[in-house]
Amino acid sequence: MKLDHEKLDVYCVALDFAVWAYTVCRSLKGLDRPMRDQLIQASQSNAQNIAEGCGKISAADRGRFLQIAGGSARECGAILDILGRCDVLDRETVLKGKNFLVRIVAMLTRMIEYGNLLREGEVEYEHVNENEHVNENEHEDQSGQLTQRETL
Repeated sequence: MKLDHEKLDVYCVALDFAVWAYTVCRSLKGLDRPMRDQLIQASQSNAQNIAEGCGKISAADRGRFLQIAGGSARECGAILDILGRCDVLDRETVLKGKNFLVRIVAMLTRMIEYGNLLREGEVEYEHVNENEHVNENEHEDQSGQLTQRETL
């Protein structure tokens, strides 16, 4: 038995990226530790926000979590760019990670756009006040009985 988010390709790719990132981060030590920690945190946040967003009933809430997940994926991309430019990771490793991230961001973008199309049309609701009377001259006395108000 699977939870709803586990059936999504984007969640599976996000998990694959998180595992890949964790494996890559094992080699990062010393000065690279803060970037390692940030990459692990952002990759986990990506998968976690996809999972949490899929549990939201309203399209607005779901979209918000998916946008946060997309932001985490982009953050991972920036971290890989920095590690690549500093020659901490080789070009091939950076490109492999970026391939995961491009897929994740593309899928999240489609999900968010699709979710924005699923909006309920505006509906006007008529408000009915139980305490309003059909006749302005009607009122309730202290016992709750409906009586006619005398008019001049």
